[in-house]
Amino acid sequence: MPQETLRKHPLCRAEDLGKSVPDTTHAISMCLPRWQDVVGYEEKDPETMKRLQLGYPRFFYHPLVEQAFKKLRADSDEAVQIYTTRNAAERCKAYLAGKHGNTGISLRAIHHSNCALISFPEKLLPDAKDYWQHTGEGISSRCAENLLTGNPPPDAKTAQLEIISRIAEFTETDPENIYLFPSGMAAINAVFLAAQEIAPNRPSVQFAFPYGDTLKLQNKLGQKSALFYPRGNTGDLKALESELAQTEISGLFCEFPSNPLLTSVDLSKLRELADKYRFPIIIDETLGACINQNTLPVSDLTVISLTKFFSGGCDVMGGALIINPEAPFAAAFKTQLDGFHEPAAFFPADLIQLEINSRDFRQRVEKINATALAVCEYLQNHPAVETVFYPAVTDRKNYDRFKLPGGGYGGLFSFVLKNAAQITPAFYDALEITKGPNLGTSFSLCCPFTLIAHYNELEWAESAGASRWLIRISAGLEPADELIARIERAFSAALPA
Repeated sequence: MPQETLRKHPLCRAEDLGKSVPDTTHAISMCLPRWQDVVGYEEKDPETMKRLQLGYPRFFYHPLVEQAFKKLRADSDEAVQIYTTRNAAERCKAYLAGKHGNTGISLRAIHHSNCALISFPEKLLPDAKDYWQHTGEGISSRCAENLLTGNPPPDAKTAQLEIISRIAEFTETDPENIYLFPSGMAAINAVFLAAQEIAPNRPSVQFAFPYGDTLKLQNKLGQKSALFYPRGNTGDLKALESELAQTEISGLFCEFPSNPLLTSVDLSKLRELADKYRFPIIIDETLGACINQNTLPVSDLTVISLTKFFSGGCDVMGGALIINPEAPFAAAFKTQLDGFHEPAAFFPADLIQLEINSRDFRQRVEKINATALAVCEYLQNHPAVETVFYPAVTDRKNYDRFKLPGGGYGGLFSFVLKNAAQITPAFYDALEITKGPNLGTSFSLCCPFTLIAHYNELEWAESAGASRWLIRISAGLEPADELIARIERAFSAALPA
């Protein structure tokens, strides 16, 4: 099993650069084993890029996706993308036309498929890639494989119902209020589209420093730019309330806890503001991993990236959106979502793989919770560590209000070293943990998050509290003492004798 192999033999050495993580056809991550490899990736260094076998699917076209583009385009000079449904392709077309006009943009149905192909002039490719990345509506590698072979897709109705049932059980939610999407970002995009329909021409709010694409989605695809409160602290709460007294908003987006700083905002206070100023709260609780916390009572909707802890396999994407039926905007959002949510967008083979991966979800996450807590306790007491970011440490009082009985603090944590500029690259290079983007995997996974997610805006990220030297680790199923030993060896290699 590839995931088990990575637990025992992590991809972390120079010769592992570019290998798929895990070693499967439909892997969704790649290895960037050294600090210089991350820099080379961000700067598109030719020597680095030619080593990459694939990449995270919203940032890279999977090789099978590229083959499908090539096979289905009309001529060799045509720039194309393939989206999960015609409506998704229409949204991409509207985005491109809004920037460049309709000239040269066209859609084509794909025979015997729910997918649609969009073609456009080559000069539009950067904006088309932005849309692909920020909305998560592009086809998956399994869908591309099906388009290439022409085989009928499998029947995934049982898998779909089982996934919904599983989420409903973990979150104590009515299945009728759960919607599945082909990626976590597709779920966020759906909420964002619905919010703009319900309250058009109003800005949204991003509260606390988020995973980057959530804010970029709001700024690039929104009718108005988002109002951003990067710290999510008491000062930002006061500033937000002052703004709300004079500005109507379409909705407030936040993460609980946040990625990568693991902050837990004051959801109770945000709920008070939402009720007073009449706006919906959308919470991304991916890091809560369903069984650790329950934020639904204070949200209008919650979003979960099923790609992460729910799957654990690093070989399939997925997302879920849950409506709180008691929330003020529940009916309005349900009307919108029932109107444009398309179950066919989630390719059947992906549903089947996600159902298989999530069968051991509870046991896996419970073990990961315990491992991450033990490693963070070790890091807190290490003399070379400046700061540890983890819900048991960061804003614990806020987190504990929504922590479920028997729940933990999750499997993701970040930290910054003392003398970070001098020590961090050597520490990262020496760390014997698989290195690459993604989180929630059954094997431990590490990346220098700020460097890889905000390379061209490092000063901006640092102004929001995310150090360029921040190391993020997603704990896997390796024993805690083994992970601690690996980290200790990395310290020995990086610290002066």
